[in-house]
Amino acid sequence: MEICHLVDGQQSYRVGEEEFFLNGGDVLVNYPYERHGTGVQREGRGTLYWMIIKPPRGSFLGLSAKESRRLWTLLNPLPRRHFRAKPETRKLLDKVFSLLENRTPLQTPSEDIMVGVNVKNYLLRCILDLMEAAEMETMPPISREIRLAVELMKQSDDMFHSMRSLAREVGLSESRFKHRFKEEIGISPADYQLRHKIDRACQMLSENETIIDISFRLGFSSPQYFATVFRRYMGISPVEHRVSDQSPDTP
Repeated sequence: MEICHLVDGQQSYRVGEEEFFLNGGDVLVNYPYERHGTGVQREGRGTLYWMIIKPPRGSFLGLSAKESRRLWTLLNPLPRRHFRAKPETRKLLDKVFSLLENRTPLQTPSEDIMVGVNVKNYLLRCILDLMEAAEMETMPPISREIRLAVELMKQSDDMFHSMRSLAREVGLSESRFKHRFKEEIGISPADYQLRHKIDRACQMLSENETIIDISFRLGFSSPQYFATVFRRYMGISPVEHRVSDQSPDTP
């Protein structure tokens, strides 16, 4: 099975015929033999952790064979495949990668063993946290203030809102607004605003609008800056995107 934890950013995924849209902080689980992959939207900027867990044959992460089999039966399947992770999940995964990346040939056998012990401990705690998070009944709701901020950004494609003005519009301090937005949506409000404009740009490119018109209609200061931001989020230039979007599908 594959467990994907999107730390920040936004991604779409397809499992079988079902589409899932993930915000930063979300988890998506794919079970053995399921067809899955990224969704219809091109992958954007973000940070993604994923784990692939095979059915245990004997001991798993230091557990006994009996405990390992029991853990697998609880994981496969979880109560829900799409849910919000606990805040601790990223911290545990960061610790795992930090331990592995700082491993050196100069470590003593005893130190190397302790690295392995700690990695197993953090991974097991991470899996248990994910199991608890999957038990929660619903995804946390998006508050009225943050929904209003999102609508304001979507309704004004021709301008960029400052974070101060958005915070004022929804009745929050600027620092509180930024914190709430990141907590509820999964990315910062400034990042969300740019992502929305790039999504709109993709639609406009498919309608054969010129890059100069698109850049100014979406409030960018110049076509060059628009192209720079577009490449940062999409991985290709606006021209390359238009060509790939208009190319016939290949078998």
